[in-house]
Amino acid sequence: MKTPWVNFDPDKGLIELGGRSIPENTELVYRPLIEWIEEYVQNPQDSTTVRVDFEYFNSSSAKYLIRFLEYFTTLRDAGKAVTINWYYDDDELQEYGEDFQDVLELPFNFYPSKDMKRF
Repeated sequence: MKTPWVNFDPDKGLIELGGRSIPENTELVYRPLIEWIEEYVQNPQDSTTVRVDFEYFNSSSAKYLIRFLEYFTTLRDAGKAVTINWYYDDDELQEYGEDFQDVLELPFNFYPSKDMKRF
């Protein structure tokens, strides 16, 4: 599969995405996700949990992923609780998460995927 799996449950404040992200048209895949999160931040839950569990994503997906995660700084700045759980298979994925955490100034929890049940 070339596109990520996504699970959004706005009533629970749960957002999950992962798998592989190597779409031919990244804009086509990520635009609906960006639109959804733009809508969600207008009326979020008091607490939001984000699970990011990619096996692999390409550089164009990384650009959209950090743009997507940026919205959670808005929630944090509005006083909402935000938990980012970043799962990784290898050092490269862990480093991406660490870089995103540094750029966004938003704390992430890091977990090796091998220790967790995948969807």
